[in-house]
Amino acid sequence: MPVNSVFLLPGQGGYTPALFADTFPRHPRIKEILDTVDRTAAAFGRHPVSTLLTRADAPTAADLTRQDPFALQLAVFAAGVGGYHLAQEQHGTPDVVVGHSMGEIAALTVAGAFTLADGARLTALRAQALAAHCPTDGGLLALELNTTRTTHLLGALAEHTLALAVVNAPRQSVVSGPAPALDTLARAAAALDIRTTRLNAPYPFHNPLLHSAAQHFTAALTDLPQHPLRLRVHSPVAGTYLNDTDDLKALLARQLTAPVHFLDTLRTLHADGAEHFTECGKAGLTGLVRRTIPQTTPGPHPTPTPAPVPAPSTTPAPAPVATPTAATGSVLEELRELYAGALGYPVEVVTGEADLEADLGVDSLKRAEMLGKVAAHFGLGESARDGRFVAQSTLADLAALIETTPTTTAPASLAPAAPVTGSVLEELRELYAGALGYPVEVVTGEADLEADLGVDSLKRAEMLGKVAAHFGLGESARDGRFVAQSTLADLAALVTAAQTAR
Repeated sequence: MPVNSVFLLPGQGGYTPALFADTFPRHPRIKEILDTVDRTAAAFGRHPVSTLLTRADAPTAADLTRQDPFALQLAVFAAGVGGYHLAQEQHGTPDVVVGHSMGEIAALTVAGAFTLADGARLTALRAQALAAHCPTDGGLLALELNTTRTTHLLGALAEHTLALAVVNAPRQSVVSGPAPALDTLARAAAALDIRTTRLNAPYPFHNPLLHSAAQHFTAALTDLPQHPLRLRVHSPVAGTYLNDTDDLKALLARQLTAPVHFLDTLRTLHADGAEHFTECGKAGLTGLVRRTIPQTTPGPHPTPTPAPVPAPSTTPAPAPVATPTAATGSVLEELRELYAGALGYPVEVVTGEADLEADLGVDSLKRAEMLGKVAAHFGLGESARDGRFVAQSTLADLAALIETTPTTTAPASLAPAAPVTGSVLEELRELYAGALGYPVEVVTGEADLEADLGVDSLKRAEMLGKVAAHFGLGESARDGRFVAQSTLADLAALVTAAQTAR
């Protein structure tokens, strides 16, 4: 059966504080999901979880990782199932659903293998088994490194408690293990100029260290029924499409100790015809899709259509004056999603306080490129050329500056921009292919100019001269945003905008 659309349900990175604040309680399905996880939490002697997804002052993923991993896992489950129903409302039923890591519980729930109540109970039993039978000083470390080199690095370190946990993208692997061993790995990676990021994870997931927890989890699932699947599900742990003859409870238990091959799942689905991927949450999975199969169309996370509300008074109250130290959550959250998508990181990694260069690897060239995206997204126009923008070292500082800057155009939505006219992109592909001596089919719109095509900064400047002459851009090509674009698709969008402005 052909595949076209795929919904991706996040795992550990799927929790966003107040994710459903705008939909609860007006969306009946979201309310049902939150009520169900609250009843499940109460049955296990825990506090309600719904407040984590509905209150603006809810704790962060990092806080929950340290203080309440049980609540975090139930919140991730609710976020995945709720995100699926919002995405289905906007885009229709997908051909395939995929759960990333513990997102497989939510994926199997929306696919019908488990009822909503049983899916929540399964999540709670998993959390309970981990809390009772798992090392508490472990976690996950993401490396900007392919699987082969990651495996060699682990072999060289001879830290036998470390395991390759997740393969996310061609150049992103995740390793799990005890905290001291992860620290050793991080130091070794730094010495080799390999970028690493510690993820918000309370346990060393997908590691043989969790064998005891997996056994107790399996024993707790004996009486939990499995139902026929209503949707196709591809498992990154099993490495195949699932069917009703599979023991799905055993798969979820095995998942605690087995690696997640998300990269292979994406490639399989693409080979089967998948072109449209929609993330049911805000964990940055669509960024991984772009890095793996850039010619596809990753959709934005779903945003609900609010129910009608009474018309406001015709005399609105004066708006408060924004100050540089009080960025509202919405601006910062949009920046986090924008940067996470572009960098291919989980949103949880891209915090407001992370140093753009030291922590996230955003060098001066990438910073200029991202500033162009930020200016377009928030409608900043010429204001973004103010040197203060490129000088900000954190997203929190950048958000504060954006809030005090007048916009010149309507801010863009998080949905992808209108497609660039094919002719501009095709002309750029032919121009670069001819200059580089590559076949045109190699020079795709989404290929990274430096990482994939070997176009360094010197060559990029040379090619920009050819682009300016070819498209008659004149002085407008001196705008630093042109040389900062990392793909031909981004450059084509800028060229198109420049031509339209003339």
